[in-house]
Amino acid sequence: MKIKYSLLDSWCERNVTNKEIDFLLHISHFQNERGQIIGIYYRDVCSACNMSIQTFYDVLRSLKKKEIITYTSVNYDYDITILNNDFSYEGSYQEGYVNVSKSVFDSKSFKALRAKEKMLFLLFMKVTHGAAKSYRQGAEDFYKKYMDLLGVTKNIFRTYLHSLKKFFSIGRKDGNHYVTYLASIFKPKRSESETDQFLGHVVKADCRRSKIKEIEEEAIKDTIQVVKQYRKEARDQGFDILGIINDCISDSVQNFKHKILDAKYVHKLVRKQLGLKGALN
Repeated sequence: MKIKYSLLDSWCERNVTNKEIDFLLHISHFQNERGQIIGIYYRDVCSACNMSIQTFYDVLRSLKKKEIITYTSVNYDYDITILNNDFSYEGSYQEGYVNVSKSVFDSKSFKALRAKEKMLFLLFMKVTHGAAKSYRQGAEDFYKKYMDLLGVTKNIFRTYLHSLKKFFSIGRKDGNHYVTYLASIFKPKRSESETDQFLGHVVKADCRRSKIKEIEEEAIKDTIQVVKQYRKEARDQGFDILGIINDCISDSVQNFKHKILDAKYVHKLVRKQLGLKGALN
């Protein structure tokens, strides 16, 4: 659920649209450390981002053309990579990132912002979420910096600042502009943990690709617990637990006409694949 600081300026330069920003923020919740998202389903995105099916495909192609993402299609699913959002190498986290797990991104106030207001919102998160939590710059340089980044006039930029006062304290004193994030707005995180959101998405994608249509929330939660329970064991044996879960979900429905997610059966298959005692014979 992280967007590298280094991407924000380039997204401004490439004039990302409102729906493109919504799309990127949504899929970023399900990325792995390499910025890869497995199994993005068009209907889920359309529902989450309030966009039509045609808009989904327009956004997908546009972001690829702008070299912001790459993707491959798997039936009605898409495996997507957010380019240059790789956190898998040493020192990557120290480069800085915007954490988009905050509940403010789900708010009506944020969703109502225009595209460049959303970009300015992210840019302000970049400069105010470090150790200082407040950003100060000379008024003239402040305006020039963000007007140039966003490609707007001073009057339009002022309207953006007014819109963002719901989220940041923005003021001018002694020839400087100050921006401070409002802790009460940014403190709450989504009720579901980042790990559970990511793993829930993976399990649903695996089910969809195995043509499982009946998926109860309780079964998803139980399957997530299986992943957590055996990820260390899998890693110690040199396996990827997510690959094992994918195989076991697929295998669990091979001999059944009525396909459902059976977490207990998947659990047994995982133990068998890992060669653990008590595995299914």
